[in-house]
Amino acid sequence: MNELIASILPGLGEMANIHPLLVHFPIALLNGFVLMELLGIFLKKEDMRIAATWMLYLGTAGAAGAVVAGFIASGDVPHSSEVHIIMTRHMYFGVAVLSLSLFLSLWRITRGTRQGILHLLAGMIIAVTMTFGADLGGLMVYKYGVAVKAVPQPEVHDHSMKGLEMNNMDMNGNTIEKEGGHHHGDAPMPHDH
Repeated sequence: MNELIASILPGLGEMANIHPLLVHFPIALLNGFVLMELLGIFLKKEDMRIAATWMLYLGTAGAAGAVVAGFIASGDVPHSSEVHIIMTRHMYFGVAVLSLSLFLSLWRITRGTRQGILHLLAGMIIAVTMTFGADLGGLMVYKYGVAVKAVPQPEVHDHSMKGLEMNNMDMNGNTIEKEGGHHHGDAPMPHDH
């Protein structure tokens, strides 16, 4: 089964675990809840508050999946003692987000949307807590390379115009003829990747 997934989605096949894939759902949905709740309250639009409610429920389910996958991942990826401290703090933030969003979801199910300002404040606390947890996750990946396969880079690819001039190439990879320190033909145009 893993070979089939890797042949269809090679990036997913290279992942050590699915935790990094799942964390995007609670991040998007719980932040979306705060935004929709804010708009719904101040614009007095009940349909926005209903949409916010569903974002909260789905974000809570996403947080549950991310926390479970995170617990599994923490035992599967090799890491140093320094990273273990960061990972433990990251875990505490994740569990706090899940606990707070579960509490808010149950509050909303049992009491409805009448206490909107309190729900909005609770959502903001969830968003701030989630931001700190996500930052620690990023620190583990981007500074310490947790669950990342190191690949040697064969060459440095320069995206600047200076790099093109030094290589005597235009944006399309064609050789530029030089005479007396200046280029003949069209000047290279900036490009997007």
